[in-house]
Amino acid sequence: MQLLYRRVNGIPVRYVVADLNNPQVRVGVVTARRLGRDESIWQLLARSKPTAAVTGTYFSTTSKLPVGDIVIEGERVHFGGVGTALCITYDNQVRFIRQKLHRQHDWRNYQLVLGAGPRLLQNGQVALYPPGEGFRDKRVYARGKRVAVGVTKHNKLLLVVVERPISLRQLARVMRALGATDAIALDGGGSTSLYYRRQVKVLPKRRLTNLLVVYEDRTVYENRIARLKPQNRLALR
Repeated sequence: MQLLYRRVNGIPVRYVVADLNNPQVRVGVVTARRLGRDESIWQLLARSKPTAAVTGTYFSTTSKLPVGDIVIEGERVHFGGVGTALCITYDNQVRFIRQKLHRQHDWRNYQLVLGAGPRLLQNGQVALYPPGEGFRDKRVYARGKRVAVGVTKHNKLLLVVVERPISLRQLARVMRALGATDAIALDGGGSTSLYYRRQVKVLPKRRLTNLLVVYEDRTVYENRIARLKPQNRLALR
């Protein structure tokens, strides 16, 4: 696993590269201990102990509930029904699946699901249509700090953070320049965060409800699974 830095079209970018062809590498989501609450990034990291992490899906600033579906080790712990989901199988194959608005999806074949979005790239092409994914909040469209996740044709997972305010279209171009064939946006703005090997490289300006976490040691991940999940289950209709 590597943390890299480069400029793409003059935009400074920091990103983690994780080789999903390595069976030791595992990807997960850590949520707040209870859904409907937020926590400091330090609390989330202390419980999950990942190698690397970035901000996960969006959440309501009033209810503190995540916007997208969350599946951890095959168990759906939250239903959101909005956006496009990062989906990873038990053998580390990546899919990006657009969710039907407010309708349940069968996630049984996936070890991890994180519903976020909007989709940035599909098969190497810019594929932006936020309204079709249920995104109506103007803050999604405004220029801002950005976080994204993508996959390359060689099955490398990219966790990308851009601290300079940019548009979604610029973010899509950044992801393509980094080699991603498919990608989605994650929660950014004041939630933007990046952690790598015991150091918080980008500190969020607010408390969070979830992080996308990556491990280079499968045993560490397996020992943390129970601590990644919330103690309660809400909106599992």
